[in-house]
Amino acid sequence: MEKLIESLPKPILALLAILIGIGVFMMINPPHTVCDTQEEAMREAQKGNLFPTEVKKNKIPPTIGRAKEACQIGNSAGSCYEYFSSLKEIANEVGKGSSECTAQLYGVKEVSSALNDGIELMARLAWGVKPPEPGFERFGWMQEAEIAVFCRLKSTYIRANGEEAWNALRLKIFSKLPGEELPPPTDPAVAVVEPKKATAVMSELDIFNRSIFSVRCETY
Repeated sequence: MEKLIESLPKPILALLAILIGIGVFMMINPPHTVCDTQEEAMREAQKGNLFPTEVKKNKIPPTIGRAKEACQIGNSAGSCYEYFSSLKEIANEVGKGSSECTAQLYGVKEVSSALNDGIELMARLAWGVKPPEPGFERFGWMQEAEIAVFCRLKSTYIRANGEEAWNALRLKIFSKLPGEELPPPTDPAVAVVEPKKATAVMSELDIFNRSIFSVRCETY
């Protein structure tokens, strides 16, 4: 191999060296795509909400974490307003991307984590501590504004990941919903009994009809 290299004319060797150098450079610094540009724009737009900001070299955590905690504790339209607004903002930013870039935008760890958690939390809050009756009760305290946010999250998820992935996520969330409400324990010494999950006592169709997943999003 060494003799072969030595036998090559210097112009050929120089050309090979240049080509190898270009190849290594492209491996280390891959070309910047349209989707990369859209991802950078999304990250910039969501600084403070989904991504941390930096002030004088100090990182300030994004506000969505605090908003989510307030929503979980308050469990009402007022306490969840900021959190749902944050989720809607993120979904809208992903929606601004071109169709070929949606999967990359949604695939950003912070984005997928926030939106997936948001879908699950909204489903849990609407469901409550026991299976609701079919009809308007399946939305809990949520009104048109909150349901519209859920539908926006659904639309964004399906656009990025497809219907099959949405159905898989729905079934995963179904497995976490309570299927019964147990009375509060009267004896503190007795261990708290975990209520049965909805999937253990109800059919998938019954759970679907009682959950926010059954909403007809075309009307919102």
